[in-house]
Amino acid sequence: MITRYRQMMVRNMVQPFRGGVLMKDTGDLISSLLAAVSDYGNINFSDGHVERWLEQFPAEHHKVILKELANVLGRSYLSRMEMKRMIGEITADANIFPDSVESVKFMDPRKAEGNQKMVLQMFDEALSEAYGISMAECGKGEVASYIYIDEAIWSGERFVDGLRRWVATFDDLQSIERLDIIVFAVHTRDLDYITAQMERLLPHTRIYLRHFIEFKNRLDDAKKVYEGYWPSSGIGYNEETTDYISRIVKMRSNVRDEGVPILRKSGHPKSDAYFTGAMNRKLVEKLFLEKGVEIVNHMMKPEVYMKPLGYDASRTLGFGSYYISHLNISDHCPLVMWWEEGGWYPLFPRKGN
Repeated sequence: MITRYRQMMVRNMVQPFRGGVLMKDTGDLISSLLAAVSDYGNINFSDGHVERWLEQFPAEHHKVILKELANVLGRSYLSRMEMKRMIGEITADANIFPDSVESVKFMDPRKAEGNQKMVLQMFDEALSEAYGISMAECGKGEVASYIYIDEAIWSGERFVDGLRRWVATFDDLQSIERLDIIVFAVHTRDLDYITAQMERLLPHTRIYLRHFIEFKNRLDDAKKVYEGYWPSSGIGYNEETTDYISRIVKMRSNVRDEGVPILRKSGHPKSDAYFTGAMNRKLVEKLFLEKGVEIVNHMMKPEVYMKPLGYDASRTLGFGSYYISHLNISDHCPLVMWWEEGGWYPLFPRKGN
C-alpha cells in the first residue's frame, strides 16, 4: 500500500491578473513575467531576452502570450527560496526521520545527474545545518528506511527505471521495510501506472510518496480539469500542424483515439486555475503547438519522442508540463520554451541532463 502525502504550502505567488485589472502595456506584462521567474539559473532574465523570444510569434499575439505566461508561471514556477523552504520542512519532518538521521539511507546519491543532483546537494546542505551530518554519512549502520529524492515526477519512466535498477541490487527485498519518495511536484497522468510498478517491485515495503505541488493532467479527467498544455479541438491550425496531427492520429488505435482524443474537446476543462480565460488558453496552446511543429519538422537530429509540447513516449502532441524551477526546465515542457537549434531562441535555456 502506497501512502500519499501532499504537503500544502502558502506560496508567494505572482498574481498580476486577478481582481479584474488587466495590464495592457507590454512593458508591464514583461515585468510581471520577470517577477515570476527572475531567479532562473541558466540566463540573466531581462526585458531584451523576453522580447527576443517573443518576436518569434506574430506581433498581434504578444500581449496575450505574456499575460498568460505570467499567470501560468506565477502559479507553477518554483523559486530557489521556495525550494529551500520545502527542503527545510522535509528535513524537520519527524515522520521521515522518526528516530535518527543516521538510520536513514539515501538512494544512490552519487549516481544522480542533472536537476536531481542539484536537489540532492541542497538536501545535503540542509542536513548538515539541521543535524551536523552529511548525506554520505547516513545509513552506515542499521537502516530503518530509505529515501528517494528528485525534483518532480512526470511520466515516471525515468523514476521506474531507476527504481528497478536499485531494487535489483538487493538479495532480500524484505530488508527494505520503508521507502520515502520525496519530490516537489507530481503530474497525475501516469501516477496509477507508477504506483502499480512500485507495489510490484517492492511488495513488502511501506512506501510513502510526499509532494508539495500536484498537476492534475490525467487525460481522461480533462472534462473537469487539465493542468498542462493540451491544444483544443474546434479551432483551425495551419497546414503544417494539421498534417503533423494526422500523422500522430494514424499511429493511434481507434479505441485510444476515442477514449483520449489527441486534441482536448472544446469546452473542456470546466475549471482552470492557470489561464485567465478559455479563449486565451486556446490561442496560446495553438501558437505553442504550431511553432513546436515547425521545430520538430526542422530538427537536425529528429527524436521520435520529442513532440511539439515536450518529450512524451505516448502518442500525444507532447507532455505539456507547466512546471519550471530555478534549477532548470524539463524537456517535458513545450519546445518553444527551451529548444535552441535551427535558429529558435529559447525563453528558458536548458542545461543538458
